[in-house]
This record gives sequence, structure tokens and C-alpha cells, in this order.
Amino acid sequence: MNSKSVEGSPLLADGSEKGSGSGQRPRYGRYLLIAVVVIAGLLLLGWWPKHKLNEQVQTKANQQKAALPIVEVVTASEVPKTQELTLPGTVVPVSTTHIYARATGYLKTLNADIGDGVRRGQLLAVIESPDLDATVKQQQSLLEVSKAALNTARSQLALQQATYDRVHVLAQHGVLSQQDDDVALAAVKAAIDAVQSAESNVNAETSALEHWTVLASYEQVRSPIDGTVTARNVDVGSFVSSSGAGAGLTLNTASVQWNSGGPPTGGAQGGELFQIANTHNLRTFISVPERDAVNVQTGQEATLTFSELPGQQFHGKIIRSSESLNQETRTLLLEVQIQDPNRRLRPGMFASVQLHFNVQNPGMLVSGDSIIPRAQGLFVAVVDNNIVHLQQVHVGRDLGTVVYVTTGLRNGDQIVVNPTDSVQEGVHVQTKTAPKGQEK
Repeated sequence: MNSKSVEGSPLLADGSEKGSGSGQRPRYGRYLLIAVVVIAGLLLLGWWPKHKLNEQVQTKANQQKAALPIVEVVTASEVPKTQELTLPGTVVPVSTTHIYARATGYLKTLNADIGDGVRRGQLLAVIESPDLDATVKQQQSLLEVSKAALNTARSQLALQQATYDRVHVLAQHGVLSQQDDDVALAAVKAAIDAVQSAESNVNAETSALEHWTVLASYEQVRSPIDGTVTARNVDVGSFVSSSGAGAGLTLNTASVQWNSGGPPTGGAQGGELFQIANTHNLRTFISVPERDAVNVQTGQEATLTFSELPGQQFHGKIIRSSESLNQETRTLLLEVQIQDPNRRLRPGMFASVQLHFNVQNPGMLVSGDSIIPRAQGLFVAVVDNNIVHLQQVHVGRDLGTVVYVTTGLRNGDQIVVNPTDSVQEGVHVQTKTAPKGQEK
């Protein structure tokens, strides 16, 4: 027989069981292999881009680590010896006067107001002072009495002199005694003393009358200078007093209620009546810092500009110097006289005054951000052959964004702008020119 039965299962001729799954095993193996390949491909597709990205990042990091730092530099160059200094100032008149009352009374008339141009000696106001007028009249009467007493004394002197002349002749001839002659002589001397006393009284009364007359003349308030009335603090009928005159420039307007929006008037008892300024000639005062004080002198020209007058320049000249520094502000006070033939300027305007002067050692102008402050002093980072060298410098004028370095730098040095902590002594760097404007 070609086949046997084992436990009821028929056997094939090669000995295998009929109906077994041996024929399915190769098929399942192929499926499994395909699945493994697919999964491996998927994993490879997800890992490979990430791996390449990591390699690129690492390569770039290594390149950056190996690359030299890049710094921005500017070339140091000498600045012109002619420099400019701009300082603030306020325009003021060359002469300003504050007029106070020298007579006590009530304002009778007012002849000038704010904005009026006045001449020297022009009548501004009249004060009515009855007490002062009465005192002048009384002094005139006393002077007349003194003059009458003087005339009487002179008459007595003439009489006593005539009597003595007659008595003296008779005494020489023995008609009268020597006693009579001495009495007559003593009367003459007494009359002379009386005349001298009367003359002294007349002189005293004359001086007193002149004094009160001068005070009475102050009832007429007159301008001491040519100029413009810039303040008026009285009205007709206002009571003015000579007490406290000139004791300050504060307007006494406490007793005046005014809501017109104009300047205060009235209430000038003991205070300022008028203020007059000569607006034809103007000046300004400026304070020059100590570091520049040695470069400015009287006679130097100045240029003035005003924000209210854009595009216009005014010329001036330094005419006066305090020649001494203020111990508190460490500045030198200068007076600049302004030329304004067209009278466009007004007292009180704010001015920018530009001074031009020559400096013996102006130094190098560098950015203020280039300065590296350290305990040993001030330094700048100079790049030479792509190597950083910290150079100690001395700073002159400090203009804020830029400074003048007077010592420590040479013309053509490459200066690092805005140095970071990585800029240290001996560090190798790459340089590039700083953008225009950044150097300042």
C-alpha cells in the first residue's frame, strides 16, 4: 500500500500528513518580512531628517565657536582746533531802573504808562504832598526870621563900632577913662559875635530850606534814563510813601484786586512806582564751564539764535568777564552785548549763545559709548591687527553723546564702538565699520 493511516489521519507518499498547514508557512513569513521592512522604513523616514538637522545645528555651532567675534569700529581722527560751545542765556537790557517815591503823599497826575518811550528827565507822575509843601513854607519863614536877626545884629555891630570909635578918641585925650574905652571895645566884640551867630543861623536855615526844597522836588517823578516803561504800579489817587523805598524789587500788590489780566497797578506804598528799561541796548550773561574758561576772552565774537526767530542769527561780542570762577558752580560769568539794529529782540527772551574759539590740544572726538570706565581710569578698546588692546585715555570736554579724548589715542586708531564684555585685552576679533552716525 502507498499510504498508511496514523491515528485515523491518512499519510501521503512522502510521509506528510494530508491536510496539514505546511503549505501556508512560507506565505506568513513573507507577510511578516514585509511588515518589518515597512516599519523599519517608517522609522528611518522619521529619524533621518532629525538626525540631519542635528548634524547641521552641531556643525553651525562648531563653526560659530571657532569663528572670531565681530566688533564695529570707527577710525579716530583729530578734530579741528576751532571749536564751538553753545550755552543758554537770557536777554536783559543794558540799563534798567526801578523808580521809588521820595515824597509821601497821593498821586495827583500820571503822565506815563506801560510801553511808553520816555526821555531822561521826562515827567512821569506828580505826587501831592501837603505836609511837605507846608514844611517848605515854614522853612522859608524861618529863613526870613534868621535873615532879619542877622540884619539886626549887623546894625548893632555898626552902632557899637561907632560908639567905640568916639569913646576911644576921648579916652586918648583924657576926657573919658580907660574903663569906658574897655567897655566900648567889649561891646563891639559882643556885637561881632552876635553877627557871626546870626550868619550861622541863616546858613543853617538856608541848608534846611534847600533840603526840604529838594525833597519837594521829588513830588515830580522823573525818568533818570532814556528807555521804555516796562512796569507801572500806581494809579491816580494811590497813596505812596517814601518809607522802605528801594528795599527790594517785589511789587506790593497785596491790597489790589485786579482781574483784567493785565499788569498789576496800585498798592505801591513803599514799593516800586515805575520800572524803565533801555531796550535799545541789550545784553545776556552766560556761564562758561571751567574746562572752557581758559579759551574765552573779552572781545571774542558770539552768535545768538532764538527759537522764536528760526533761521535768524544775531551777532554779539564778549565785553566783560568776571575773571573769577564761581566756587559753587565752577563757571566763569561773561557778558555778551547784542547787536540788534532792527529791534527784533525783547528783554526776557531765551537765547542760545554760540562761542567760537581755538583750542591748543583738542584731541580726538569719539563716541561716549566707547569709553570703558574701570577702577584704574577710563579706557577705550583699540583694535590693532585684529587684536584688542585696552588703551587708557584722558577725557577733556564731555558733550554727552561724544567726548574729546586729549591723550591716549593716535590719529587713525580703530576704536571699538559699544564694546561688550567679550572685548578684553588680547582678544582676537574681526572688525567691520560702524554704520554712519553710530560713531556719535
